[in-house]
Amino acid sequence: MRGALVACAFSVMTRAMRAEAKPKLQIVNSGHDIAHVSHILCGLGDAGKRKCHDYAEMLTPYEDSATMLERAFAELARRYSECPTGKDGGDLGYFPRGEMARDFERVVFDSQTPLEEVVGPVETRNGWHVMMIHHRHLADEEAKEKARLKTEELRKERMERAAKQKEYQEQRAKRKSERKTAKIVERDADRHSLHSHHDEL
Repeated sequence: MRGALVACAFSVMTRAMRAEAKPKLQIVNSGHDIAHVSHILCGLGDAGKRKCHDYAEMLTPYEDSATMLERAFAELARRYSECPTGKDGGDLGYFPRGEMARDFERVVFDSQTPLEEVVGPVETRNGWHVMMIHHRHLADEEAKEKARLKTEELRKERMERAAKQKEYQEQRAKRKSERKTAKIVERDADRHSLHSHHDEL
């Protein structure tokens, strides 16, 4: 299989060279760990792991240029990835820590894992991956604490709004019940009045 993959790689990469480079999103200092990653899901078991090695080998001619490597990686993802993101060149976009599989994030958010290079094979419960980490932001402790306090403040505000909404609904239901009771009393009074009038006749 390796020979066939390598043979078709060059026609794949030729098209990749003509692709437009995507603009990078500049992240300001955030209180959360955030990364921008592309990946190729290669499958399960030994076969998936072998594919990871094959794809990494196919990408080695482009390692000297981050732009070319990114384009070639995206084209391989479109051709071979077993993940639905393959149609987008394997681009997972930006995501905070906690959204992806733990084994995947352990590699992505490790400051020792290189950026703009082919990384893998990486095994998760979904199978084997090769990946490219385009950008990684690791929040400092001060920013994380500010984010935690902000999250807590927003949670408190939501709880207060929910409590006010609940109180409003209870008062509304109470007023509705009182109006209904008043109508029943008024109707009963009218009936009593009619009966009394009838008796007088």
